[in-house]
Amino acid sequence: MPKDLRQFFETYRDAFNSLQGDAVAELYAEPSGIAQGGVYAHWPSRAPVAENMNALCDLYRKKGYAKADFEPVACINQGDQYAVADLRWRIEWNDGQEPWQFNTTYNMVRTPQGWRVLLCTAYTEDTLFKATSAA
Repeated sequence: MPKDLRQFFETYRDAFNSLQGDAVAELYAEPSGIAQGGVYAHWPSRAPVAENMNALCDLYRKKGYAKADFEPVACINQGDQYAVADLRWRIEWNDGQEPWQFNTTYNMVRTPQGWRVLLCTAYTEDTLFKATSAA
């Protein structure tokens, strides 16, 4: 993974670690989207991204979020403007719960402000939420 893309994901991680949904949303392109659980949600502007990320941060906060970190699994450079990155995330919780580990793929676009997420494919995290709600 190129250094500037890794730095982007460190900033992304840090925004989640501060549980600031608006800061996470600023790292998404306009428009952007998310694919999760077989459903695609299109975000035409920053507002629905912020709504989603604030709700996710609230859910994490209530569950006892301590911190997250990532490990790059794969990266495909697509010229100077685009890249696809697959990350393995690990979320640790304050109350001794087992950490969550899941993968997410990001289609990235380089903008005048730097790298931004064009499409987030959360292809394993939703199974953790289902398992938690069933317990």
